[in-house]
Amino acid sequence: MGHQPVIVLDNGGSSCKIGLAGQSEPYRVFPNAIGRAKGERQSFVGDQLLSYRDASSLVLRRPFDRGYLVNWDVEKAVWWRAFKSLLQVQPQDCSLLMTEPPFNLPSIQSSTLQMVFEEYGFSSFASLPAQPLSLRAWAAERPDLPAAAAGVGVVVDAGFSFTHAVPLCDGRVLWPSVRRINLGGKPLTNYLKELVSYRSINMMEETYLVEHIKDAVCFVSADLKADLAAARAGTHKLEYVLPDGVNEQLGHVRQPQPRERGKLSDKSNREQVLMLNNERFMVPEVLFQPSDIGLQQAGLAQTIVDAVEAAHPDLHPLLYSNVICTGGSAKCPGFSERLYNELRPLVPDDIEVGVHMPADPVLAAWKGASAYGMTPEYHQHAISKAHYEEVGCDRLLNLTPGAAKTAATEYYTSSG
Repeated sequence: MGHQPVIVLDNGGSSCKIGLAGQSEPYRVFPNAIGRAKGERQSFVGDQLLSYRDASSLVLRRPFDRGYLVNWDVEKAVWWRAFKSLLQVQPQDCSLLMTEPPFNLPSIQSSTLQMVFEEYGFSSFASLPAQPLSLRAWAAERPDLPAAAAGVGVVVDAGFSFTHAVPLCDGRVLWPSVRRINLGGKPLTNYLKELVSYRSINMMEETYLVEHIKDAVCFVSADLKADLAAARAGTHKLEYVLPDGVNEQLGHVRQPQPRERGKLSDKSNREQVLMLNNERFMVPEVLFQPSDIGLQQAGLAQTIVDAVEAAHPDLHPLLYSNVICTGGSAKCPGFSERLYNELRPLVPDDIEVGVHMPADPVLAAWKGASAYGMTPEYHQHAISKAHYEEVGCDRLLNLTPGAAKTAATEYYTSSG
């Protein structure tokens, strides 16, 4: 088993990152979804969505709902394409290492085991929370940071459905200290859809396209009052030219075009253009001020404080010194700077605050998993197909509660 290739799958709510253990980058990153164009019967699975000619016409079906894997028909199709068409591997000759959300439900873990062993026939399998893996990758990226080298820190995972603040010590998740905000990339996309549909063009059915627009134009405000004033003056205005279904798949951003009153060029007549202004920073603002959309939860900085304060006081200095931002929403320009500015006043003056951003916050978990999949400890902790067939799914979960998490919570110290 130790000589078989290990497939590493960071199975996120928005995207899948897949490749082989030991590689520095995933082989492919693609949407974790199936899409179908309006009025057409053909479906596009996973990476096929990236090359479809007109993103504005796609209607998506995702396997994840509110942070958890619930639609196995969709996920099975995405995985089959990833394993067979992209990696071109035979699952029975491979081990599978996959990420899972914090506090994954036992029923979902059971379904995952059945799918991995009975549907695909992998030789062995382990599913791990993404946050310890992200910390592992960050420690490799910044070995000069004492807290990272010791496996201590707070991973802020701004994911697709939720944002988690996850304290760790010695690479182990401090589960009673984990805190969650019910906001992530998907709610932010939905909020942007509502804003632009009310103010400009109806985009309520264009989720895939609006998600791309959000990633292209949004930023986190460092000074909300100043940015609101700048928006009123027109400083933050951008135009987004929607795709025409022929020349462009996703459209493009441009500076506002001057027009003479009462005159439009033939090109302008053909274009559909969104004018974006304060939406660019008011959408990510809700991560820091959830009450802006009526969500009665603490903002991101206070959530981190709540998570750290729930841990042992002796850990507080190290935890605050190593706050790592991961996930798709963390890529929004200005995210880590704003988080530091809000977190610093909430922490005692004699405690150092360090807010860090990996080189690619979206790939951090995959990179950590890729490194872990090459260690002997991974093969010791992975569940073999033979053991699964011997004891059965339910008994396996009952006899080894949290077995899938064991590797994630112990690998850091065991693999150094």
